[in-house]
Amino acid sequence: MTAVVTEVSVTNADDSRYYPYPRTGQLLDSVTTAIGMTDRKPWIEKWHGTSSTAWCVDNLEAVARAKVLQGRRAAIDLGKDAAEAQRDIKSEAGKYVHDVLQSLIWWAASAEGEGSGIAYPLLPEHLEGARYDLGKGESAPLADVVEWMVDGFISFVADFGPRFAATEMPVYNVELGYAGTLDMIIILAGYAVSRGTGPKGADEIVASPGSRLVVCVDAKTGKAMEGTWKEQVAAYRRATECAPSLGDLRPMPATDCGAVLHLRPDYPDGYSLTLVSSRDDELAWRRFSKALSIYRERQEVKDKPGPAIRPLRTDGTMPGPRLCDVYGEGYGRALNPLRSALGAKAELADVARFTAGDLLTVKGIGPKLVGAVREMLADYGLCLAGEAPALRAVA
Repeated sequence: MTAVVTEVSVTNADDSRYYPYPRTGQLLDSVTTAIGMTDRKPWIEKWHGTSSTAWCVDNLEAVARAKVLQGRRAAIDLGKDAAEAQRDIKSEAGKYVHDVLQSLIWWAASAEGEGSGIAYPLLPEHLEGARYDLGKGESAPLADVVEWMVDGFISFVADFGPRFAATEMPVYNVELGYAGTLDMIIILAGYAVSRGTGPKGADEIVASPGSRLVVCVDAKTGKAMEGTWKEQVAAYRRATECAPSLGDLRPMPATDCGAVLHLRPDYPDGYSLTLVSSRDDELAWRRFSKALSIYRERQEVKDKPGPAIRPLRTDGTMPGPRLCDVYGEGYGRALNPLRSALGAKAELADVARFTAGDLLTVKGIGPKLVGAVREMLADYGLCLAGEAPALRAVA
């Protein structure tokens, strides 16, 4: 069966993202999610704490009133919710900056005479006065960020005159199970990569009349450069397929190198185009592969460390597991009704004294949960009363 994919990517409540593969609907991990979930940013927690405290200091009367009328928990939630609201604004500001950048790229990539019809999005009213997260706990007025980004990008296009081979293009690597959306692939005339001739043996870009250089470029606006930028570009370059338009899958075009376009007012022209050297690219790819593996493995890890360890009985034998000892092992809703009926100290051996009919008289247990109880008992070498041990395999 062929899946019908109507969205390029889907974002979950925890900010993780996945890409449905257009041919089958298989869910592929997002490049940025795999990197972000394995790259701790301690300043984010500090920001949350500072934001909540600052709001409470500025709204002491509201906090005190909430405590008196609704209780301590409600007063705490006021500050927490204020921080979450600010976080949402920061998230929307980031999306707006991305949308503006997307419009700029489309403008630059459009055919001559057609780009004038592309305007970058208007700033939503609720984002007026918002600040944009620059990383490392720093921020700037959103309007200022957009202004310098536009100026820097226009300068970049004017200086290099790039030809855009791809813009905002989803890319996929089904074999490795990841996907993402690259900003642009550009072609620069008269440039080439000189391998290993730069400072400390790095690559460098040199003039090469008649040559064409194909570059996978990711645009950034954060103040602090991050090593993970190279991992992102490396992953995009090693995708095996791309979708210039939704559902139109093609082989991923080869690129000569990766680069980061850093749009910042700190630079004289408002931008810096930085090459990712081939040795750095290879190391970044290895780090990304490890991050992807760690991210996936952690999704499969159960919260419970392992089997419970109980003290020996007075006769030196090992007691069996209790109901509370098997929480988190996949037996779901069957445990609470049994614990309510038998008590907190009940062991699985106590459950094994029940017949299937007895279980159905326990409040909260129906036919489906009887099957779950059979499975639980079988996992520990037990079975329901009146049922042959051979039924364990069936369970």
